[in-house]
Amino acid sequence: MTPIPSQRVKSRRLKRPTKVTRARWAAWLTIRRTFDEDAWTDRAFAGVVEQLGLDDDPRERAFAQQLAYGTVQHAKQLDHVIGVLGKRPLRKLDPPVLHALRIGVYELLHLQQATDSDGRRLGSDSAHAAVSQAVELVRGVVGERATAFTNAILRRAQVDGQGILDALDPSDDSDLATILSMPEWLVHRVRAGHGQQGIDALAAQNEPTAAAFRVVVARGDEVAGEPLVVDRPTPEIVERVASGELHPQSLASQQVATFLDPKPGERILDMCAAPGGKTTHVASLLGDGSVVAVELHEHRADSIRALADKLHVAERVEVRVADATTLDPADLGGAFDRVLVDAPCSGTGVLAARPDARWKRTEEGIDELVDLQRRLLQAAARLVKVGGTVVYSTCSILRDEDEAIIAERPASLELLDERRTWPQVDHTDGFYMARLQRTDPGGDA
Repeated sequence: MTPIPSQRVKSRRLKRPTKVTRARWAAWLTIRRTFDEDAWTDRAFAGVVEQLGLDDDPRERAFAQQLAYGTVQHAKQLDHVIGVLGKRPLRKLDPPVLHALRIGVYELLHLQQATDSDGRRLGSDSAHAAVSQAVELVRGVVGERATAFTNAILRRAQVDGQGILDALDPSDDSDLATILSMPEWLVHRVRAGHGQQGIDALAAQNEPTAAAFRVVVARGDEVAGEPLVVDRPTPEIVERVASGELHPQSLASQQVATFLDPKPGERILDMCAAPGGKTTHVASLLGDGSVVAVELHEHRADSIRALADKLHVAERVEVRVADATTLDPADLGGAFDRVLVDAPCSGTGVLAARPDARWKRTEEGIDELVDLQRRLLQAAARLVKVGGTVVYSTCSILRDEDEAIIAERPASLELLDERRTWPQVDHTDGFYMARLQRTDPGGDA
């Protein structure tokens, strides 16, 4: 999953050490499951929250999430500091010790000044608590034998940690990857594709983002179909999401449906529809039109149906389980007025919301995605009417998945418009969108 040294260990339920807070214990369990069991961080954290009953204390839950997600995001950077101070390869450290050290160094370097939406400090009031809690974690899970080492590393990190990072050279891709805590291959590709603007986009995805929602049922000054942005979800917003009045969806993601610009009465095809946020948004803009939503896997297709029902657009959404690259217009009632290709991609524009995604992607995997993206766009050219619109979109900042795909598009598609959202400029995810029109009745030649 990641170049960061770790070992897979058999999962077992552990008891929280007496002197360790629930928040730090939750973070340690989440990080352990992420790196040792290859779990998705968000799912691991949700399970830990339920296991420990953290929902009864929103502030403690918020601290645990910040600590877990931030530690996973910054793992490469943290490991560099630990490696320099420990003077030994990280593979020689017991994984439970490494995870505790990561948490401690992250708290020392990143959380001392962090506050919640009310201006209250999220982390401890002193570096002493960060160090002592990490030591108690190790004592409770590994035993006394590793506590002196843990204490020594963190005491030195408190003094020298930032200096170790400051000594790195940001003009060197390897050093910059450590500074940003990103895979080196990703830094290299982004710098080659977009220069400093791309590097700034990577850096911005290490920062917290506001929470965005699409308004389904408006209240007060809200407008249905438009975004609602808040620093942190309130209990009222959580209730409205549960009831279907709001849908969590980034500002960039919401732009895709409006970029497609569906008109009343049109037939729209969403070729890669799960989990359904864009499908339901398009359907909400259609009036009396219809959307055919295609998904390869039955369980994900079920999730689209459920979301369409929850957001009150089920009557305008037809879900089909199929391989979008092999779709035949004859099997779908003819060609479509508009086709959305929200292609599977690297997710390099949504790393802020997915802390472990940077470690799960590989450079080889990008090449496989590029092949799929080309085939999806070729299929779209067959499925749209002459004069109809195709929108190709990704949540990637890699030119290989975006501009390069459009440059190699089928001859029957004419490029009308391109758009990018930049995290550091637009304060949302990094998305790419291209609007094309089918001009050639000869098909996809």
